[in-house]
Amino acid sequence: MTLEDLEKLADQLDRLPGGSQAAIPDFFANFLEGGLAPITSDWDVENWPCKEGGILVLRLDPAYHTARLFQVRGEDDEIQIAALPIQLMDVARAHGASPIVLALLAIAAGNVDDGRRLKAGLPRIDGAAKDLMLMTVCRLCG
Repeated sequence: MTLEDLEKLADQLDRLPGGSQAAIPDFFANFLEGGLAPITSDWDVENWPCKEGGILVLRLDPAYHTARLFQVRGEDDEIQIAALPIQLMDVARAHGASPIVLALLAIAAGNVDDGRRLKAGLPRIDGAAKDLMLMTVCRLCG
């Protein structure tokens, strides 16, 4: 995934009715627990407590210049869903978007291979990400 790919996804997310800020309440809110999720690492950027179990976490990995999406289910129980370019953070910030939303959109659009781990661990979040992709990326739908 290139910086250009990320910019294109963020631009498409901006065209969502209500802009990128509408993505969480419109597509993901029904699948998230209320309140703040606990920090799971010093490198956590954003955490979503999920009704399906665990916490969806976007974590920086400066050693490899990546952002990594995890499902954390317990202290020693976490699954890496996908690795994304670290530029995801700058693009999300520039567009006022949630970095997790941009990561989920990249996975749903097929720009990032998650090995179907999102669908296996958080199928409702995966479905919501695909719905978001249809509304923003699909030229026939959005």
